[in-house]
Amino acid sequence: MYSRCTSPANVARQTLILLVALGFALWIPAAGLAQDAPMVWVASPWEHVLRDSPPGQVREANLVAARNEYEPFRVIVRAGQAPLREVTVQPTDLVGSAGRVSAQHLACFREHYIHITAPGSRSTALAGWYPDPLIPFVDPVDGSTPQAAKYPSGTVDIEAGANQGFFVDVYVPPDTPAGDYTGALAVLAGGEQWAEVPVRLTVWPFALPDTIAMRSNFGYFGERVAQAYGLDENSDEFRDIEDRYIDTMLSHRCIPSSLGRVWPSWTPEGGIDDSQTRERLRSMVEDRHVNSLALPFPYGDGPERCRAYLHDLAAHLRGKGWLDLGYIYMLDEPNDADMYRTVREQAALIHEADPGIKRLCTEQTITSDPAWGDLYGSVDIWCPLWGLYDEPTANERLAAGEELWSYTALCQCDEANPFWEIDFPPIVYRAPFWVSWRLGITGFLYWSSVYVEPGQDPWEGAYFRQAYWGEGFLLYPGLPAGLKSPVPSLRLKLIREGMEDYEYMALAAQRTSREAVADVVDDIARSFVDWDRSPERYTEARAALARMIAGE
Repeated sequence: MYSRCTSPANVARQTLILLVALGFALWIPAAGLAQDAPMVWVASPWEHVLRDSPPGQVREANLVAARNEYEPFRVIVRAGQAPLREVTVQPTDLVGSAGRVSAQHLACFREHYIHITAPGSRSTALAGWYPDPLIPFVDPVDGSTPQAAKYPSGTVDIEAGANQGFFVDVYVPPDTPAGDYTGALAVLAGGEQWAEVPVRLTVWPFALPDTIAMRSNFGYFGERVAQAYGLDENSDEFRDIEDRYIDTMLSHRCIPSSLGRVWPSWTPEGGIDDSQTRERLRSMVEDRHVNSLALPFPYGDGPERCRAYLHDLAAHLRGKGWLDLGYIYMLDEPNDADMYRTVREQAALIHEADPGIKRLCTEQTITSDPAWGDLYGSVDIWCPLWGLYDEPTANERLAAGEELWSYTALCQCDEANPFWEIDFPPIVYRAPFWVSWRLGITGFLYWSSVYVEPGQDPWEGAYFRQAYWGEGFLLYPGLPAGLKSPVPSLRLKLIREGMEDYEYMALAAQRTSREAVADVVDDIARSFVDWDRSPERYTEARAALARMIAGE
């Protein structure tokens, strides 16, 4: 580009002239780069990179993953004094000595920014433009390019002085040989390549199972999703949309409470009729590996009818071998004596219908007020709020053979809890699953993945009760991005990473022992208020678990 005799000052001037004239630039290493020149760098998923964040120093993506696992990285493009036009990224195959990971397994997304106009409740973050919706370059169902999008995906103009993030999901197919792979991600502007980011991947000699280790309930799809697409909730067109939402959550190891038309019809005279639903429920359990079935609970139909229905449904599921996957979500968050009484009444009805039906309650294992009595004997799956977790009584319930789940909502209790809002540090979406393993928690509940308050456009910023950015909301409606499928949030990707971490813990315990895994996990995650804030510590701990699984 220039001779050794050219002075640094002249180089800078010539470079700036070239940038302004052409609207794009060759990437120059940071050490010799003026602040007003464009840049490319690699960012961790575990850091906030806003539109105006300063440039980072990492220049290549170094990834480590098991087979059947996703591992993400981010490339940030920053415009200099001049805007950058028609910017996009293109991955190559990752090639190793024994095989390759095809470029088709490197899914690219454009990060869309949400304006956090003021920090949310209990947040210490700055106001600004935060990335959250991840717009896929291609339709995840048919591979087509989205059309007529208000928010286009693959190619974007970048304003002068602004950042634009691209998120890349690398999927390692189950038959990929272990070893090292290399490739690149090209950055283009105006149809011409002007930067290249090296990508290095190390594949462990084991695979994550298709069956999900942690059970979960990520809320109901239905009326709110149908409204976002302008559809009737009972229409076939909506059912197609609903399936896309379900598939998106399952691909992130998250189980929604609604799985479409899976439940058989029933009458008191004829009992269960699953002729229209049999194949779909079978597919969800056996093909899609759903491990948690939120059973219908028609409590409002009257005790006799509800009891008879549950009796027949339980017998039907037991015959299929699936009753142990099912549970009934009883009255939510009981918080006074009358609500405690209702939970006990519901629990008794369910037990009378069939003792094999598990009963879930979003309540801690220690009673809120002794005057209300307790719920012991009425709950099989305890689901306490993180901030109300009581370890002594939780351990007693585990010893009694009951299950522990957990949940989060808003920013309640001790400020040390890992609150789930857009403007909190990204590590809050990873730490709870490490804490869960430490405490013997095997399930997780999030009250909604699609809640938007009336009148809000989530693409402009979704907040709950004016104070909680992104609360109850993990999937953006796809129509503004030219898609029928939902657009995943960056936060959902981070939740998936935490779920995959939990898989590592489960595999390591199978290969060694829970005590051996505890030596790794307890070092960084001890409780919901005592957990490590350093993303690097989790990376190191996961590598230690991987070595245990691999027998190293």
